[in-house]
Amino acid sequence: MNNEKKIMIFTCVGHFFTHFYEVMFPALAIPLMISLKMNLEDVLMLGFLMYLLYGLAALPWGMISDRFNNRITLIIFFAGTGSGAILTAFSDTRTSIMLSLAIIGFFASIYHPAGMGLISLGMKNRGMALGINGVAGNLGMVSAPFAAGLLNWLIGWKATYLMIGSLSIIWGVMMFMINIDETPVHEEAGGNASGSENNNNNMKYFLILCVIMTIAGLVYRGNGIVLPAYLELKASFLWDFLSGIDLHNITGAKTAVAALLTSLIYMFGIMGQIAGGRMADKYDLRWMYLAFHSISLPFIILMGVLSQGLLVISAAIYIFFSLGMQPIENSLVAKYTPSRWRSTGYGIKFVLVFGIGSLAVYIVGWIKETWSLSAVYLFAGGMVLFMVFLIAILIRVSRGTTCRNIE
Repeated sequence: MNNEKKIMIFTCVGHFFTHFYEVMFPALAIPLMISLKMNLEDVLMLGFLMYLLYGLAALPWGMISDRFNNRITLIIFFAGTGSGAILTAFSDTRTSIMLSLAIIGFFASIYHPAGMGLISLGMKNRGMALGINGVAGNLGMVSAPFAAGLLNWLIGWKATYLMIGSLSIIWGVMMFMINIDETPVHEEAGGNASGSENNNNNMKYFLILCVIMTIAGLVYRGNGIVLPAYLELKASFLWDFLSGIDLHNITGAKTAVAALLTSLIYMFGIMGQIAGGRMADKYDLRWMYLAFHSISLPFIILMGVLSQGLLVISAAIYIFFSLGMQPIENSLVAKYTPSRWRSTGYGIKFVLVFGIGSLAVYIVGWIKETWSLSAVYLFAGGMVLFMVFLIAILIRVSRGTTCRNIE
């Protein structure tokens, strides 16, 4: 097995697991609500520390990855998240569940700086590699709602966490047994500037990108924690269609049906990642970034006003473009950061996306209590509109430079 294949296999599996853990919790929110006798808003807030650490710990883990190597930190990722999931399975109180989930978030934060840093350094066709890796992450999103809902129905939420944690640890052991060469395969092109001028310009562009990614993180997390329960409440057509089957007295059956819809919607993100990865290697990254966010804008607004089948269609189109832009965004991070600080650059990104994005847990609760759950998507639409404006500024200030993965 050559080096690129080893990088792709273990980073793809890692991306699958990190997003599986991320979506698994909100997919089990209603079963946890019943088990713990809590309301939905309080259950969702149990994940606050998990999502906070998922973002904030990314920067120190990125610095550790640059100081040592990405393979070591990815092994820690598999072992740490698996241990946290097993602890969650044996937790019985609100506090213990919150702390166990926090352990998952702390170690899950390793993946993005280490995994994407490894891909950006070791893969020649970076955009397509990031797209394939994005597909693996989307498979985690796609499978988590349905798998978690189905396993909860069959064996309960505790055994679900125990099973997933054990599988994660097994992959960590497998990665411990292989070697990976982390020598960069290429250096970044310098555009039309050179030396310190180019470094200063890249820093300026990266700072603008950081603001955009911060807002994107709030939108991403808000949709992620709301969507399964939102579909259970507002897209009941599949449940109504299955009403002829005697499922109404089976605990967790309605949650499993809504989780299936969520999984189907995230499948469109898989196609979006492939499209985004291909475009990232062919066209100017900045214009593709603008196009994907602009097209997603009307559909996230429609999610706040539609219901039933039309809601599902709008959600699927929104997910296609909002997740499809990720290989483009991650390529922009690579373009604006030097190879020796690459994992740190991704660490900064995911502190902003997932760390500050974790505040969406409270923002969503406030919007729901003040207005309604549907209003979450109207607020999100306003933030996407602001992002489009900022991307236009990035294009304006960086005019005259090249911004392609393959020069």
